[in-house]
Amino acid sequence: MRKTSQSCLTRTIPLLAIIITAAPSVGTATAEPASGTINYKSKAGTLAITVANVYLVKGPDAVSGKTIRELIFTSADIGAKLQACATMSCASGIVTEGMTVDFDAGPRLNYWVVGNGQKIQYSGTAKPDETLKTSADAADRLAGALAIDDSTVGGAKVNVTFDAKMVKQFSK
Repeated sequence: MRKTSQSCLTRTIPLLAIIITAAPSVGTATAEPASGTINYKSKAGTLAITVANVYLVKGPDAVSGKTIRELIFTSADIGAKLQACATMSCASGIVTEGMTVDFDAGPRLNYWVVGNGQKIQYSGTAKPDETLKTSADAADRLAGALAIDDSTVGGAKVNVTFDAKMVKQFSK
């Protein structure tokens, strides 16, 4: 009997290791690397944000209810906070230094730049054909370069490159 138990155990442990390794990780929205800068001058101060992370989320737009994709650019890792969010508006609201860009909401990109703990904010729209060059544009992945320059009208100047895979989908 002892030989049978040991033989069974010898086969079971490697099988469990394979199953555990193949299981998807749960609990944290992992940032994809991004690079570039977000600059904005306002009466309240000047922002100069170095972008290091990008997250792609999907869910209903707060205004239209239409399902949209949103890129979230940040300098800090917000993955754990993002994973804890239950709504699309929560995902946008946790950004304190960075930018969100909404895709699929209409013919223009809607964006929001925020810094200094949300004390400095700017929102605008941009024509995708003039500001966005994609190398991948799918439901679960968005990659390319975004260059927005609204500085001549008092807005933000953004130059970022990114390759983001979907990290979370919201139902509300």
